[in-house]
Amino acid sequence: MQVANAETVDATLGALVVREMRLLYGAKFAQQWQGLSPRELRESWDQKLAGLNETQVRRGLAACHLREWPPTLPEFLRLCCPWMTPEVAYHEAVRGMSARQRGEIGEWSHPAVYWAAVGVSSVDLLNSAYGSIKARWEKTLADELSRGTWPEIPEPRQSLPAPGQTAATREEAAAAMRKMGADKVLAQKGRDPLRWAHKILAEQERKGGRRYAPAVLAMAERAITAPAGEGRS
Repeated sequence: MQVANAETVDATLGALVVREMRLLYGAKFAQQWQGLSPRELRESWDQKLAGLNETQVRRGLAACHLREWPPTLPEFLRLCCPWMTPEVAYHEAVRGMSARQRGEIGEWSHPAVYWAAVGVSSVDLLNSAYGSIKARWEKTLADELSRGTWPEIPEPRQSLPAPGQTAATREEAAAAMRKMGADKVLAQKGRDPLRWAHKILAEQERKGGRRYAPAVLAMAERAITAPAGEGRS
């Protein structure tokens, strides 16, 4: 029984990290964590690494080979999961959303990166420099990461074209509609079915009003200018 317990302890991710850090950094690592017993040190790393798999942890350890000093725990987590770094995640999102416009699902290291991209919108993401969108992207990504659970990344769907603009995906359109309450408006009987579109354009024109993404404005304008009955059976 004692042998089995020892094998279990040695097999934890925390034990793996502690062992490899000692080999890489020796006294530097010991000084960083002085005051903790070997068991407390392993258990502390086990707790912080919860949710990561061995492949991710070994990615972080491999990155340590280029570092002269042992990373702090937050630094190590970012080495394990580069997508947690906002700028790295931003470039992944740009590549992923570009792929989706070509009808491909895109390569996503984590669902939170995809849903953050949807929250920002592919139009703004693909037509803005990182510096101009940095604060908004960081907040959106942080909000997504804090959720803890995420829906699966859907297959790319047919795009909603926006004249003169990059197309907005259906999931972005749906997200925008939910945010502005259009889904509730359309569900109310006796209401103008284009009320949501007029509301968007009026708000956009109002001084100090909310500013919508180009794709959302294009959807509203298209809805208002479309011939009566278009799209109906």
